[in-house]
Amino acid sequence: METQKDSNGLRTFFEHWNIAFVAIVAGLASQVLMVFTNLYGTPWICFFVASFALMILGGVLIGYAKFPVYRSGQFFTFGVKTVPEHLRGFYRWGWRVFLFGVVLSLCLFLSRL
Repeated sequence: METQKDSNGLRTFFEHWNIAFVAIVAGLASQVLMVFTNLYGTPWICFFVASFALMILGGVLIGYAKFPVYRSGQFFTFGVKTVPEHLRGFYRWGWRVFLFGVVLSLCLFLSRL
């Protein structure tokens, strides 16, 4: 069903290629999980250090963006709207980097020591 007259957008793509897209994503996800399942020794320690470094870097970026808010005396504020406009990019990237570090550290639970 064509919903937009002059566009073949993302919805049309998924109508025709949904099965292939799901198969490719499932194949890539299984390969990534196999890497983490067979991880031990020095590579495990490297991934562990990388995940903690990413979490610390994300925390530093979030703290840098929230520092003016903390200086004004507002300590329990949440969300990007509390951050000054020129620091919102640091705040968003801080959360992205931090959450990627968390996901990486959670994937380390799949490994066997």
